[in-house]
Amino acid sequence: MDLLALPRAVTASALALGTAVRGARVFHPRGQASAGTVLTDGGGSWGARLLDEADRHDVVVRVSRAVGLPAPLPDVVGLAVRFGGLGKDGGPLDLLVNTAGGPPGLRHLFLPAPIGRTFSSVLPHRTGTGRTVMLGARSDGDGWELLAAPLAGGWTRWGRLTLGAALPDAESEELRFLPTLGADDLQPVALFRAVRDLSYRESQALRP
Repeated sequence: MDLLALPRAVTASALALGTAVRGARVFHPRGQASAGTVLTDGGGSWGARLLDEADRHDVVVRVSRAVGLPAPLPDVVGLAVRFGGLGKDGGPLDLLVNTAGGPPGLRHLFLPAPIGRTFSSVLPHRTGTGRTVMLGARSDGDGWELLAAPLAGGWTRWGRLTLGAALPDAESEELRFLPTLGADDLQPVALFRAVRDLSYRESQALRP
């Protein structure tokens, strides 16, 4: 018996209905997308190729405010990074993190900027070796340090993201990230995948 089936369905349906009524995403409705470069440090032992191996990746990045409140009002800020071709079956690998608390425990809570200065995936990922890992990021002025941590441990840098040229507004608005696709060796936890997949399907059915 799946005890989480009802909570998943209720949450997904609420998000989908909100998307249809608003005519846009319930969360992160507006954002700016740009090209970017990720240089991975290598030498890791997480059990995921992206986190462990030194490499250079051309990426697409979207930075957005969760509710869409205008600055300087506090809002949760989201950072989405797309690695082309690194996901399952050659699809994209999309990593999403939001401003949250930095220490263990608090990194599972969304916090508005500037209170939340560390970006966190909020829910963990599981790697190819079975390790559970939180993904994160911290702005360093002109880019982001990309971070990983065990559930109860400190953050460790695995790479750095540098932004490039902004994408046209139309292309930015059409961009849709697929965080539940994952990679063979880097998957979001099952609850996250189920809620996002179901909410996406229902929102598309309800959108005019």
